[in-house]
Amino acid sequence: MSSIPEKFPTQSHPHRFPHCGLLPEGRYFTLTWTIGYDYGGMTTVALERSSVFARLDNRRVEILTLSPEMKSRDRERELHEAGTLDRKVKIRNLWQDLTTWSDRKLRRMIGTVDPDPSAVDDVLNRSGRDWTELREDSEGHLLQADRYHDRGHLLVIDRQDMKKRGRRGGRRITLFGRDQKVIAQWPTARDFYHAWLDVVIGTKPSYLICDSAFVGNFIHEYRRDNVILSQVVHSHHLAGANGAESSEFAEGKFGFLTRIDGFDLVVTLTDRQRKDLERLRLSAGKLRTVSNLTEDLNGDPDKPRVRGQGAMIARLVPQKRVGDAITAIATAVGEGAEVTLDVYGEGEDRTELADLIDSNKLANSVKLHGHTPSAKTNFRSHSFSLLTSQSEGQGLVVLESLSAGCIPICYDVDFGPADIIEPGVNGYLVPKGDIDALANTISEFMSLPESTVAEMRGNAVARAADFFELPIVRRWGEVLAETSFAPITRVEGARAEAEAVDVDTEAVTVLVRVSDHGEADPEQIFLSWKSRTGTYFGRVETRRDESGVTAVIPQTRFEAITEGYVDFSLDLVFERGFERVRIASRDDAIVNRQGRMSLYSTKYGNLSGRIDQCHEDAAGAGEGFTSTS
Repeated sequence: MSSIPEKFPTQSHPHRFPHCGLLPEGRYFTLTWTIGYDYGGMTTVALERSSVFARLDNRRVEILTLSPEMKSRDRERELHEAGTLDRKVKIRNLWQDLTTWSDRKLRRMIGTVDPDPSAVDDVLNRSGRDWTELREDSEGHLLQADRYHDRGHLLVIDRQDMKKRGRRGGRRITLFGRDQKVIAQWPTARDFYHAWLDVVIGTKPSYLICDSAFVGNFIHEYRRDNVILSQVVHSHHLAGANGAESSEFAEGKFGFLTRIDGFDLVVTLTDRQRKDLERLRLSAGKLRTVSNLTEDLNGDPDKPRVRGQGAMIARLVPQKRVGDAITAIATAVGEGAEVTLDVYGEGEDRTELADLIDSNKLANSVKLHGHTPSAKTNFRSHSFSLLTSQSEGQGLVVLESLSAGCIPICYDVDFGPADIIEPGVNGYLVPKGDIDALANTISEFMSLPESTVAEMRGNAVARAADFFELPIVRRWGEVLAETSFAPITRVEGARAEAEAVDVDTEAVTVLVRVSDHGEADPEQIFLSWKSRTGTYFGRVETRRDESGVTAVIPQTRFEAITEGYVDFSLDLVFERGFERVRIASRDDAIVNRQGRMSLYSTKYGNLSGRIDQCHEDAAGAGEGFTSTS
């Protein structure tokens, strides 16, 4: 069944046909770093969602990319010709814009520091006709990048050794006109990117959906009254993916995970991941679940299939544990099962996996097909699929397998499979990492009556329909409609001062006085902490009364931090607005009784803590201690 509304106009002329009302009124932008030639799952999802927004709701959607490598790649034309991208979706790159804009258009880029005209003296000798000149240190670290306009004149000097020439530290990005005079300057790449977004987005109500964790780590500060800012979490948020409350966060997502309340909306692909982030108290109501969408692959439950023919779509990398699947097939074959596995994907583990196939004499049972365009269509002819990843954001291949009527057999990992599969009804869940259980499940599936398998295939196709285009776009419309274009609250001058700090073996209790936040009243206030080394972060909600705000942090929240320093802040959360304020403190307000955590006032007068794994009794260790780090 098609997921396109019956009355949807198929002509691609957005100015002739009204929007269909699935999404709130406004302009739509997808933001990512790059769209490479070998784009992966995250990029595929972004392309498909943008295309579906355009197709089902008759929207023009722009995909915005920031990577200099995208400057000369005509990915839009290629993706349109391949049918991967709807014709109403445009791909726009920062550097394509800057290197083609006129000076008049460039002057719309507003700098954030007073321009220094002497920046032109930093220009590098031009060695060729390429649009970029680079300066590096002896170890290959980038110190400067000069970019040139398509007409040949100097456009940008991005110098990254402003503190001491020849050593990375301090940055200045300078934009020049054709006359080689400074148009604008920025002290950070973040401010530079924001200036471009202001020109591209303008002042009309707009929805900006960021699909890149890397970009999300700095885009959370792009707050404009007319822009609803959303971030999508595409994969696991913990480094170890073990779900422990105090576990270390994934390094590549640390920036935005610690500032979820800085967005209008943060989307997880599964309810389980949303609840996990809520359990970690990372958000004051900004989290919503919107699943990936999957194409209707028109799976035929009654189509004859070779029962033992399995398929797997996965990158050949350690995280996907394809070796587990091959070993499980070897076990099943050794027990007499007539089973095969076709693996579609490429990666660094190919040689190792080929050796595993040879050593188990599986040349006739397992085949590595490499990267195969439209690999998901193979699910229509295969009987079952395997997923053996260490973790998933959701598992798009599971949805594709269901849509094709191919029965998924999956490790029960975070996140995705358990939110999609009903064991024994439309697929199977296997304890993660249990290869014997995986092999036994394959054998169990092989032994089922044909009528039972046909019913399972029908259930699989029916379940996949919940993730087809129309219901997912409607869900996006619902969560975006919950957001507001109310003015953003800014309280940059807010102050927080610790009145009393008590540390014992059970908890850290902090009483904080908050001031200078004007008439703005925070909806919620949290006390947060961040490690100086590693990616540990946490926070607790405070209790407010006439004496101030009080936070009680169980010592168990610090268990995963074996040693080192943590800095404490107060998070002020408004309807639209978020401020993180360092907590000022005095030594005489801090009482360290006993335990591995000692709190102290830094030389800058802020509240911090020292964790010493070797000294369980650290009574008084933090009194007057001044950090030298």
